[in-house]
Amino acid sequence: MNKSIIFPLFFIGILYSCGEKSISPLSKDLSKIDTLIFSSENEILDLGEEGEFLASSAMSDDASSYYIFNLEKRFLYTLDIKSKKLLSSLKMPSEGPDGIGEWLIDFQRLDDQNFVAQGDNVFYFFNLEGKLLDKIRVDHLFYLIPELAKKFSNLGFLYKDGQFHFTTGEIGTIESKVLSYNAKTDSILLREILSVDLIKNSSMISMVKSFTFYSSSSFVINDFPGGILIVNRGLPNMTANLNNGDTVNTKLNSSKFFEDLVPIEEIFRAKNETEEKEFKKELEKRMNFLRPVADEKNEKLYRLGYRLASDGISYDNFLFEYDLDLTLTRETQLKGVKIKPKKMFLKDSNFYIAASFDDEPGLLIFANPF
Repeated sequence: MNKSIIFPLFFIGILYSCGEKSISPLSKDLSKIDTLIFSSENEILDLGEEGEFLASSAMSDDASSYYIFNLEKRFLYTLDIKSKKLLSSLKMPSEGPDGIGEWLIDFQRLDDQNFVAQGDNVFYFFNLEGKLLDKIRVDHLFYLIPELAKKFSNLGFLYKDGQFHFTTGEIGTIESKVLSYNAKTDSILLREILSVDLIKNSSMISMVKSFTFYSSSSFVINDFPGGILIVNRGLPNMTANLNNGDTVNTKLNSSKFFEDLVPIEEIFRAKNETEEKEFKKELEKRMNFLRPVADEKNEKLYRLGYRLASDGISYDNFLFEYDLDLTLTRETQLKGVKIKPKKMFLKDSNFYIAASFDDEPGLLIFANPF
């Protein structure tokens, strides 16, 4: 294996550009929303606290099967969308020839038979039968390269065209970088994400119970036509790194739904559990975002934003449409959607929003409102 390491360094501007373009704002009820709740019959599906593992779910290309992966207990649930039934429940071992470790960070569907999960500096390829097909470690990069020694991989990898893309960040800071790793050549491409002051508004250092930890909305790597997309779940800003070397950023738009966050100079420091809980509750009132989905045929990108409603119980959901130059073109409030969403899919002009309904997995399905 070639041990040469490639270090081209690019600075990715994720701040808005100064150009403006008018958009078409909408706010209307959807004409029809189908609610699909799966029945697991006698088996209990462990979706985690508040359905957290729905964020690591996937859907087949023909929208016939839905996959949910429990990262904590390593269960892969396969559900049939037409019958609303559980088809199979696969328990992956932590050790042995098919073991995928004790600690998993993220999950990605490759096709309807093959999947990849991210562990502690290792990626596991396995199939629907539970056989481990390949295991690729990247911890040698962190141990051997001083620049990466203090880094850790955040939630949100992307495996595309034979490369692993994920973010690294130094503990206790808001700086992050994009690391693209090619396992065949054992080489990496490291690109910097410039710090954004607004990230401090959603960052916290907790000094509870005699130890300190750092918390912030992480950057994640998303698929994008002709490249990769860098997003942060707490910010409207996005950056696309294209395969031809170009970089595309979100533009300044007069969106009626984006919150006007005023940058602050210091990261919030919680001195006790009450302050910590209050800070996290305050973050629920701000706009958060799911991973975007692309409609390559129509050259559009869609992003779902949500925030706690004024009643303090339900959620307001907003759908944003961008062109592939990352210019916001249209937006709408989805007044018929009041749940806290976990993930969004787009199949044949229909949107699917994953959510938990009394601890059962479900999907809200509606046609493109634009």
